[in-house]
Amino acid sequence: MFDFPLPYRDELIYSVIARYGVHQGIVSPKEILDDVYNDRKVVATVDLPSHINKISSLFPQRKTTSPVELIYSHTLFPLYAPFVDEKRRKKCLSFMKKQAKGSTHLALGVAASRVKQPRWLRYCPACLLEQRNKFGEYYWLRNWQVSGVDSCLLHGALIDSSVPRHPVHKHEYTPATHHSCRTDDIQPPSCIQSDLITQSVDELLQLKPFDSPSSEQWTNYYRATLVERGLNRGKHIDYSRLKEKVVLCFGSKWLKKYGLYPEESETCWLKTIFRKHRKAFSYLEHLVVWHSLFEDEWRVADIFKRICLQPKERKVLAIPQLDASEKDKSKFRDLWLSVVAKNGVNNARKHKFGHVYAWLYRHDKVWLLRVNKQNKAPNIIKNPRIDWSKRDRHLVKLLCHIKNDSELKLDDPRHSMNWYFSKLYHGSTIGKHLNDLPLCKLFFLRFCENIAEYQIRRITCAVIKQSLTNSMLRRWNILRMSGLSEHRLTPLADAFLLNIIRI
Repeated sequence: MFDFPLPYRDELIYSVIARYGVHQGIVSPKEILDDVYNDRKVVATVDLPSHINKISSLFPQRKTTSPVELIYSHTLFPLYAPFVDEKRRKKCLSFMKKQAKGSTHLALGVAASRVKQPRWLRYCPACLLEQRNKFGEYYWLRNWQVSGVDSCLLHGALIDSSVPRHPVHKHEYTPATHHSCRTDDIQPPSCIQSDLITQSVDELLQLKPFDSPSSEQWTNYYRATLVERGLNRGKHIDYSRLKEKVVLCFGSKWLKKYGLYPEESETCWLKTIFRKHRKAFSYLEHLVVWHSLFEDEWRVADIFKRICLQPKERKVLAIPQLDASEKDKSKFRDLWLSVVAKNGVNNARKHKFGHVYAWLYRHDKVWLLRVNKQNKAPNIIKNPRIDWSKRDRHLVKLLCHIKNDSELKLDDPRHSMNWYFSKLYHGSTIGKHLNDLPLCKLFFLRFCENIAEYQIRRITCAVIKQSLTNSMLRRWNILRMSGLSEHRLTPLADAFLLNIIRI
């Protein structure tokens, strides 16, 4: 595609697609999706978009627009990539290149992070004026959309636009314009905490792709940092002094704003980040620690160099197998097979026959592991606290009431399973336990509305509206009013139009 715009420096891919719609004069969000992706179901994602391979193919053969370069230069992926393990980083790159369906946000921990995303797309009025003078148009910078970055280092605090980050119409790419971004607004001054984070985030976003440190390297680095800064008590954390440094540097108000105020609980993020790393931490948590402990003269790239020099993993010494006669092996094998057949592997190992397991592990490990694998029992968890039969009867009555109340509402959304879930308390939990709720499952199979039935209901609603105005029924007008088109019309809905409505 020769008319697809090249991205400006640090411009979001979301912004590039929005500008393409402006350049082509396209008003319909679905038409933009057709042009760019040839797929009308793609969600307009601001921070971690997918289908990057498709975007890359729209440009001429340029090294700067390869999929990986686009991901690292025009999305927020560099904020998360260094803080997850290498295997997950590569997996997320693969997700973003193709169809992710939200997998990237889940894998990187964005969906469950304590650091919440801004509600609105943000901008710097002075920077927008510079963009217009230099390029003749506005565009969204990725630096503006980072949680914790509330300021522009050159001009002052960022301002919320009128464009929601997660709009109701999730397929719409909204450009930065003078309607959504008022450049005449007074720009308040920035705070020192935001300037510190902004500077480090800028450095983080400019890092080139590299292999992510392992969990063991993060653990070793933070343990060494504690000792260097004198914040340890032997092998333990001097948490009171550590907390004092963090609060002194950023202030309790700013920390509480982002859910990072250090609590006294054992699961507090500030304690767990200095313990053995069993999970990844967000970029903001790491930056808060670095700014609190280090002097002014440090760079993000230098810290990652130090982390990558740490030992990658702890070497586990293999226990050598001890010699034993075939007679002894046969004796212990027969004993273990008999108790496993009667009690199962775990019960045999934990009750009375642990010595048999230990002997075989030291003298005949390969045979033991093979037999245990063959006799592995399924882990069935039963929750006796819940009477599923009673809950099933209660829920199916609620579902029947919902169905009866909404049956005559022709302008309702599609009555799908998820729609019914939204009307129930803890609907998502119910969806995970449908096998325990046979009556509810039968209800959904019988009464959930499929696509064809939903289209027929929309057509019926449009026909009634036209009939009330005494207007002639025209096929194209009914399709437009019902939000349908010929190529999306199901055969059943088409037959309804031809045989029942006769248009």
